[in-house]
Amino acid sequence: MTEDLQQSRTRTSVAKWLGITVAVVVGVPVLLVLGVIVTFGIQRATPEDYPKVDPQTMVDRAGSRSQKAYDVLGFDATLPPGEFNSLSADYCYPDGLESAADESVDGAYALSHNWLLADVPESEAFPAMRRLRDHLKSEGWDIVSFDSTPSGDNWTLRTERDGEGRQVYEWYADGGRLHGGVHAECAYVPTPPTDSYASPDDATAGLAAATLRPGSG
Repeated sequence: MTEDLQQSRTRTSVAKWLGITVAVVVGVPVLLVLGVIVTFGIQRATPEDYPKVDPQTMVDRAGSRSQKAYDVLGFDATLPPGEFNSLSADYCYPDGLESAADESVDGAYALSHNWLLADVPESEAFPAMRRLRDHLKSEGWDIVSFDSTPSGDNWTLRTERDGEGRQVYEWYADGGRLHGGVHAECAYVPTPPTDSYASPDDATAGLAAATLRPGSG
C-alpha cells in the first residue's frame, strides 16, 4: 500500500508539473500578444514628436540649403521656380508598431525642394559632386553613400543629419541630368487641420521654390 501511495504521489507530481509546463507554454505567447497590443495602443494614443513649423519657414530653410549646395557645385545657370525647380510635400508616417497600420499623421507634412539641370557632362558633374560631398561632411552631414552604378551611368550622393532631414544629389549620363533634392524632416502645420487641409500639398499651396542663382554665396 505504501508503494501504491508513493506511485500516486508521483503521478500527481508529474501531472502538476505537466500542467504548469502547459500553462507556461500557452501563457507566454498570450502575454507577448497582450504586450504588443498594449504597446500599440499607447503609441497610437501618443502624438508624434514633430515640431510645429510654418510651411513658409520650411520653404525658406530648404531654399537656403539648396542654394548653399548650388554654390558649392559651381554651375552658372539660374533656375527660377517652375518645372525644374519646385516644391513638394509628402505624408508622414509614425515609426514603431504604429507603422503597421500604415496611417499617415494628421496635420503633418514632409517638405522637399527639388531642382534639375540638364546637359551637365560627367567631367563637370563628378568633381562638383565630390566638392559638395566634402563640404557637407565638413558641415556635419553624414555621408550615407557616394557611388555609381556598375555601368557608371549615374552617380549618387546621399547625406543625412539628425533632426534636419536628407540631401540627395544624382547625376545621370542620359542627358547629363543632375538632380538635387533637399528633404526636410516631418513637421506639423502650426494650426490644426481643417476641411481645406486634404493632403500635405495643401500646406505648401501658393508657395514657390527659391530661385537658385550662380555664385550667390
